Amino acid sequence: MSSQLMYVLDADESFVPIALHQDSNAESGICFQTHSDVNKTPLRNVVCEKSTDHSLFKDLGSLSVEHLPKSYQHEVILALIKSVADLAVVIHVPVLNQTGLYWQGTGRVEETFIFNEDTICQCKKCQLSENPSKAWGKVQIVTSTKLPTACRYVDNIKCTLFHDDEEKTENLAYLFGDAYIFNEGGVCKFYCYTCDMDLLNKLDAYLDIFESKWISAYIKYYETVKSAEERLLVMICHPHGCKKYVSIGKWCKLRPSVTFEAASCPGCEGSFLLIPNFDVDDDDYC
Repeated sequence: MSSQLMYVLDADESFVPIALHQDSNAESGICFQTHSDVNKTPLRNVVCEKSTDHSLFKDLGSLSVEHLPKSYQHEVILALIKSVADLAVVIHVPVLNQTGLYWQGTGRVEETFIFNEDTICQCKKCQLSENPSKAWGKVQIVTSTKLPTACRYVDNIKCTLFHDDEEKTENLAYLFGDAYIFNEGGVCKFYCYTCDMDLLNKLDAYLDIFESKWISAYIKYYETVKSAEERLLVMICHPHGCKKYVSIGKWCKLRPSVTFEAASCPGCEGSFLLIPNFDVDDDDYC
């Protein structure tokens, strides 16, 4: 069982409460790597220092309603889980004063901001260019505060998106930290600047899909399932830097921090915890 932190969004932010994986042991949710690339080894072949049974992690490609508790065995919840997975990112942070060592965890795209007016892109490529792009944007990433403690600067943080398949890496995309937004209370948020408009539009569409799937699931379940009885918790993660997996379990308590029973490995630090408490008022999270 791991102790987790629940952070509640302000009124002017998204309506979806955030819960992030934070292991109660200082670094056991963090994967130590000698590179900042994704792990292409199948999870079943990875030796785990926590001796976690990797068969407990569900492959997104084969995830079905049969893997869910009976009350949630519907395509609506399955679609919600997969929409969250589209937003998961691998986080790599170089360890200060330890050349060649990286901490790896998981994060999530939380918001995008797209600018098409007469402003200049602030990404590092455009800062060095004589013709910086005027079409650009910011991607807001959220993860655990533990991960950036390994490095000195936010631009040391590397985010790898769309790590969905060990054998297909052509769809991978990369972002680097540019500015901290919030870094306390267990939750770290930072901006990544980019002029890759295809990437920005893709992420923006994924966020719209996530919101739509959340609303659909809310409408279906808020009057029919007592979340305090089911206590469903779904973690979308990159264990050991591998492709995205889903860990399904139950939360034990939500306050003052979230604790749960579900498979967890190094590399899961900062993972988004989907807790479908549709019948709980927002005030109950405070």
